[in-house]
Amino acid sequence: MQKVNSFIIDHKKLQPGIYESQVNGIFTYDVRFVAPQDAAHRGLFMDPKVAHTLEHFMADYLRTKTTEEFSSTVLYVGPMGCLTGFYLLTSCTYAPEYLRKLILECMEHILTQDVIPGASELTCGNWQYFDLQGAKEFIGKVIIPNYTSKKFCSEYPFCEE
Repeated sequence: MQKVNSFIIDHKKLQPGIYESQVNGIFTYDVRFVAPQDAAHRGLFMDPKVAHTLEHFMADYLRTKTTEEFSSTVLYVGPMGCLTGFYLLTSCTYAPEYLRKLILECMEHILTQDVIPGASELTCGNWQYFDLQGAKEFIGKVIIPNYTSKKFCSEYPFCEE
């Protein structure tokens, strides 16, 4: 019986990084901001309002502030249900180091912003559910340190059966 790819990853060993998790005509990247064990034991999960804030910024940044060559391949960017990272779906394959650079640039951009893109009643279904200050704190406390660390990974630790 076929298993879901994410259910064969050893989440006890999984580290922050960017992993190509599935390829089926669409390239799915696991953009992991925090190790699940750190999130569980140290309370480093993204708050849902922070995740929503990062979703708006990342969707805007990756589609409008990167090269047209890259932005035209972005199909989706959104938070994982476990609140330890995001999924990025593209129509082309990219090296994890290239995506790491873009994510870091995006995070640095967010730190300079005072207005959340698309955060209005007209353009968002939950326009009051944001936390820009919390997002900036999460970026400074978790994302930037993890994405500039030598622990940054791009190869999944698979479960041993």
